[in-house]
Amino acid sequence: MPHHPVVRAHLGLLLYAVLISTSFPIAAFMGQGFSPLWTTWGRFAIASVGFTLLLARYRQLSWPGWRSVGRFALISLPMTGFFLLMFFAGETASALAMGSLTTLVPLLSCLLGWLVSRQAPHPIRILALCLGVAAALWVLTEGELSMLMQDGWPAGNSLYVLACLLMGGYPLVLKTLHRGEPMLTVTGWSLITGTGWLTLALLLVQPEWVWPTLAQSGAILWLATATTMLTFFLFQSASLVVGGSSANAYALLSPALVLVINALLGKPWPSLWVLPAVLLIVISLLMLLQLDRRG
Repeated sequence: MPHHPVVRAHLGLLLYAVLISTSFPIAAFMGQGFSPLWTTWGRFAIASVGFTLLLARYRQLSWPGWRSVGRFALISLPMTGFFLLMFFAGETASALAMGSLTTLVPLLSCLLGWLVSRQAPHPIRILALCLGVAAALWVLTEGELSMLMQDGWPAGNSLYVLACLLMGGYPLVLKTLHRGEPMLTVTGWSLITGTGWLTLALLLVQPEWVWPTLAQSGAILWLATATTMLTFFLFQSASLVVGGSSANAYALLSPALVLVINALLGKPWPSLWVLPAVLLIVISLLMLLQLDRRG
């Protein structure tokens, strides 16, 4: 059946969105008891080892030259900055807040692309992305948007918005600096150079080292394997079928997925007032998928 690859791609993206959404409860957990810099370094270092083995397995492990390494280092900056700021934000921002604010990434990416290319995106795309952000804020505040002005906006939220701005610029940086290398090579060397950036930051800042607990070690390992390595393959394989724009649109599901993950972790469900917002998030996603399918 011809639609099987498309169905598999969307199921893969649903799993991708679920795995990514687990990052936010972990960021909130780690941010309150372990150095964000050490957490991010551990994630990148383990993932770098994994990708080095994969590059060797697919015979793509070769020295690209200092010029290319410099390009990969620049490509890695937005991604490295995003994950580092996520864990700093987790010191005060809740998992739901970070999951909700993640809906800003595709909108910011679209707007930054507009500023650079001077080509206006389709009005339906802007409408759908704005609806997704509005619905996410509704989920975050349970319909009481005034909460955002009443000490309901910790410093971690602002830090995470900055992280989202960095990640929103990542596609532009990648498009500008990519020279046709396989994405496995780009991602592998981006993680390796990102580990280099983080190692430099560790040498400069010298945060206190505390041995992670078993739970913290497991969290770092999960971040490196499930939410970094596995999501890379899910995203890349699916985006080849449905396109990168549709794949990125699945970030809109983060608030709803974090609600489910929080419930599974024993946290209370929010009020029924959030259900219309969750429905609006799904509608926004479907609008984007339909627009990409037509285009």
